[in-house]
Amino acid sequence: MDSRPEVLLDELIRAHGGLDRWQSVASLHFSLSSAGLAFSLHQQARALLGLTVTVHPHARRVELLDYTRPGWRGVWTPERIWLEDYVGAKVSEREHPRDAFSQWSRQVSWDALDMLYFAGYALWNYLCFPFLLTQPGVALERVASGRGEGVRRLDVVFAGDFPTHSSHQSFHVDSAGHLLCHDYVADVIGAWAAAANSCQGAEAVEGLRFYTRRRVVPRLGSRLVLPGPTLVWIEIDDLRVVMAG
Repeated sequence: MDSRPEVLLDELIRAHGGLDRWQSVASLHFSLSSAGLAFSLHQQARALLGLTVTVHPHARRVELLDYTRPGWRGVWTPERIWLEDYVGAKVSEREHPRDAFSQWSRQVSWDALDMLYFAGYALWNYLCFPFLLTQPGVALERVASGRGEGVRRLDVVFAGDFPTHSSHQSFHVDSAGHLLCHDYVADVIGAWAAAANSCQGAEAVEGLRFYTRRRVVPRLGSRLVLPGPTLVWIEIDDLRVVMAG
């Protein structure tokens, strides 16, 4: 089996619908509910329950409808986030939102904009896999043995300004090129926040593959994944893909 990372990435792209089809996507729309210990510990236990989400993958923009209250909208972009009321008036905003996580207070409490930033970049990353890995600022490092028989692990390095969890991440994939688990450190939570994000459900829409059920648990090193607690769970339903043109 070819161990070159670019060969594995090509396999992943084919297994998820192909780059040409992905480049024709204008937007993704879905219902989202997500919660877990990581959100509860930051005073945001119910922030992501019962939302409607739009992801603009190529524009790097995510919109959360009904965020903080019915009819309000949270908008994420890498360098600016903001909250709009039901008539579109801006309620609050933050430039360079990732910088705020360097403050000690973020270890124990997040505000609505902090939660918006985390949710925005995470959803953009998850819904854009594996095509995300073809973008500037992403370096394929190596292919190694993953967790489980026949599982391959693709190690990737992201540039420091890339909107993602951490610089070093690993993707465990099966023989069909489907994602089983995603390893990273959630830097905005802390340098200690090593996580294993397992894919527990997937759906094919418009010829593209998306992971609609995820569960995140703590991880110790590259091999040991703890059974719990559940740091984050994610449920995506009613997924719709709008193609350009």
